[in-house]
Amino acid sequence: MTLRIFTCTLFCSLLAHSLLLAEDKPSTADAELLKAVKKLDAAFSNRDKETIRKMTDPRHISISPAYQFFNQEDQLKALPEHKLSLFKASPKKIIRTTPSSALITYEANIEGTFEGKKLAKHVQILECWIKHKGEWLEVSYQETPLP
Repeated sequence: MTLRIFTCTLFCSLLAHSLLLAEDKPSTADAELLKAVKKLDAAFSNRDKETIRKMTDPRHISISPAYQFFNQEDQLKALPEHKLSLFKASPKKIIRTTPSSALITYEANIEGTFEGKKLAKHVQILECWIKHKGEWLEVSYQETPLP
């Protein structure tokens, strides 16, 4: 019995240690996902509708205190109304839900307007991504205001 407890404790310690090391170094899959996130962020900054179309699902949902879009086309039509002067994000945390899906969470400080109304200044962001036909697609984006 003592040997089993020792073996179990050793296994759990090694597993915890390997998980801590994994958090310090992004995996190749995480690096690939973060590259896609960066590319999509740049597409929104540059108002590159074609890249946004390719990197988001047609049923893409985007929700913030200032706007709600329940498909890709409505969001693209409203893109000129979304004006950002500052978007400063904290480091992103990736939560792998399956090998081909992930949630990304982070905080951001934002300055800008949508349809002339000020955006929430401090938000928690949750993005949902899936890998489809070898490419990462964002399927949803949500901002929640923070104090």
